[in-house]
Amino acid sequence: MINIIVACDRNKLIGHKGKLPWKIEKDWNYFLNKTKDGILIMGRVCFEDFESYAASREVIVLSKAHSGSFKNAHRCYSLIEALHLARKSKKEIWICGGKKVYQEAMPIADRLYITLIDSNFEGDVFFPDWQETFPREISCIESQENKIKLKFLILSKK
Repeated sequence: MINIIVACDRNKLIGHKGKLPWKIEKDWNYFLNKTKDGILIMGRVCFEDFESYAASREVIVLSKAHSGSFKNAHRCYSLIEALHLARKSKKEIWICGGKKVYQEAMPIADRLYITLIDSNFEGDVFFPDWQETFPREISCIESQENKIKLKFLILSKK
């Protein structure tokens, strides 16, 4: 199964200068828990922010420009190549960003795990529209951290 996992604010913001625009422990723990036994696919910029966690995960980094290797991660030049490698592992596949990777994965992903953060943050990267691609709600868990409401949604295609 191919899953997309993301958190975004009210304006669909997902990034600020190559990092998450917030520090929300409940969301970060949710991400780590959901993806712990799977194989993660992410772009180079996302990996740079995630690198300290990579030793405990199986990670594939997408990078066309970077010529070197990535510590504790496999390197692929395309999403198709990464999916081919990931399927060999027989693990659940998690698409973890950034925006271009999400856009490319949306038509082929089975589920969207999205944390909606009921707040506005500053940033420069936004998640693409998902409502038409993933219209069916499988589950919704509401929570709160430091007066910020969180909605953990699992969505699927029709």
